[in-house]
Parts: sequence; structure tokens; C-alpha cells
Amino acid sequence: MDHDQLIDLTRRALKLARDKTTDLAPQQHTVDAREYTSLERHDHDKAMLMASPQLVGYVSELPGPGTYCTKTVMGRSVLLTRTGDGSVKAFNNVCLHRQSQIVTGCGTAKRFSCPYHAWTYDNSGRLVGVPGREGFPEVTLKSDGLTELPATEFAGFLWVALDPGTTLDVAAHLGDLAEELDSWGIGRWSPLGEKVLDSPINWKLAVDTFAENYHFATVHRQTFATIARSNCTVFDSYGPHHRLIFPLNAILELDNVPEDQWDPFHNMVVIYALFPNIVLSVTIANGELFRIYPGPYPGRSITVHQNSTPLDLSDESVAAGAQAVFEYAHATVRDEDYRLAEALQANLEAGARDRLVFGRNEPGLQHRHITWDRAIAGHSQAAARL
Repeated sequence: MDHDQLIDLTRRALKLARDKTTDLAPQQHTVDAREYTSLERHDHDKAMLMASPQLVGYVSELPGPGTYCTKTVMGRSVLLTRTGDGSVKAFNNVCLHRQSQIVTGCGTAKRFSCPYHAWTYDNSGRLVGVPGREGFPEVTLKSDGLTELPATEFAGFLWVALDPGTTLDVAAHLGDLAEELDSWGIGRWSPLGEKVLDSPINWKLAVDTFAENYHFATVHRQTFATIARSNCTVFDSYGPHHRLIFPLNAILELDNVPEDQWDPFHNMVVIYALFPNIVLSVTIANGELFRIYPGPYPGRSITVHQNSTPLDLSDESVAAGAQAVFEYAHATVRDEDYRLAEALQANLEAGARDRLVFGRNEPGLQHRHITWDRAIAGHSQAAARL
């Protein structure tokens, strides 16, 4: 994002803060409570995610040839490698023999040996070793291999498609937002690891917590609300995606500062919602990634929380500070957002009320749900034509 755009967004955020208001949707919006509890909707949600490009990490997690990392995506283990020519490949992390996971974690390796029976694969997915090979006359070395998934690096992130036969077109998926995301560089910053939240809430309820700051003054009274304004958001949509600007409390001090001395990054947090299940948060010191997936039933979800930083982690005190910020953000989401959402999920499942209301001051929430509904309707229509 260039400086002029940041200044313009700062102007918009400052005006909202000054006027004690927020960007507003044209009207209220209601959502059927069964969208969070229905098994039929749950199946539609999973199909929608399976058909969508999946952002699974930062390119900095594969810093050079021979590096690899593993990801869990929609319950599947995926192995990503950077081969000798520098290209990124992805595979189902499933051995051809007995379907064991071949490798875990991240690291550097030219070959991967399955921990069950030591079937061995190179980092381009080819099968290169089978102990007791005489027992498997139909297996062919270097012709057989792991099931490859479409994969690419784009806008600083790692992307895969979960269907091996899918064409992965991330540029088309991101549209006008692609250049802006790439300009931040957060996918090339130093990764700080990942944390997993296995939560008794619907995956959409998890995404909802990132789509508005109306709740900051109550849910985050002692945490985020001490840093950022509540019920004050700049909203812009980009097709199925959107961007939110959360002004920091200090933004009103800019009234006394000439524009040419503004430092926008000291006055806002930038939140992106990438269709269908990704949330990115960008600040001056970190780039957070939330990958949010449906669980095995409607009332369960998996959130993988990652973070990266532009800071020099070779300095131990800087590295410790970056990790402390990561821990703080994760604990706040876990103990405040998601813990409250557990009670919401219980009420939704109890069926006491059949509708939820999204206010005009929650345009991100409205946009997210309208976009999901349109995508599911489109998939249903396409299936009906088959």
C-alpha cells in the first residue's frame, strides 16, 4: 500500500474518530441461526472451502531450496517443499503404502522417510526407496509418488488447492487486492510459529469475531480497547474480500500534527478478510494470519494462528518481545473472543431465537455473510445443472 493511500485511509479514520461514528452499511441485516448449527449448511460450507484457493502460510516458511513445512488444512495434512529450482510444491502428506503421515513440522530435507516402513520420497514427491521392494511388484520407483496438489507462492503467501485436478488461479481470486497485499511484505517477514485453537464454536462464529470492533469496549475492555477505538471502522470491499481499518486511540492527536508529518502505521490496525476463511492483521510490528476451518460438525472449528515480524530476531530481546506480542494477541482471542463465542454457540444450538441481527455499524459482518451465501447459492445452482 503506497503512502498516499495510507494517508487517505488515515484521513477517513480520523474523521470517523473525531465524529465518534463508523462506516455504516445501508441497512440492518439478519442471519438465520441455523447457519451456525445446521449439518446441511455445514456440508455446504466445507464444499465452499474445498473449492476455494487456500492460503496456508508465509513464503518465509520456505526460505530456500530444500526447505519444507507441513500444514493441516480442512483436517488434511499437507506437505509443502521448495525444490532445487526454487519452485514450491505441495502434496498430500500421506504415504502410498499405509497412509501414514510422512513428516511433521518444518525444516530442511532433500528426502522424507515414512516413519512406519521407511518408504522414502524426494522433495519433488517421487518415490525413491522401498525396503523389501520384492513385496510390492506393482510399485515403480521414481514413477510413483505422493499425490501432488496445485501450489504456488503469490503476494508473499503460500497457496494450495485441495483438489489435485483444480486450476489454482490466485491472481483471479484476489483481484484488485493482490497488489496491495503483496506491498505489505508480511509474508516475507520472519515467521514466529503457529498456535492452534480447537474450539466448540462454528467456524463462521470464529470469523465473525474479527469482522467488527463494536465489541472492543465490552469484551476487550482491559486489552484491545486500551489500544484501539471501539465501534469505529473504515470499511472497503473488494469483491468477496474486504478490508477494515481499526483506528488506534491516539489517532485524535493527529488533529495537531501537519499531514506531512503523519505516520499512519502508528495510528491504525489493518484487517483483511480474504474469502472464504482467512483473516490477516497488519500492524507496524507484526503480520498475523488466522486460518479458520470448519470442524467435523457444526459446533466445532479449528483456528490456526500464525504471526510474522519485520524485526531483527537475531537480537534476543527483540525476539522475546515479538513472541510476547504474539502470546498476548493469541491469549486475548482465546480467552476473550472465543470464550464468549462458546456461550453464543450454546444459545444458537438451544434454538431460543431463530435470527441474529447485524447492525449498520457492522458492515464487515454483513459483507462476509452475504458473500458466503452467494457463493453457496452459486455452487448449488451449478450442481443442479449437472
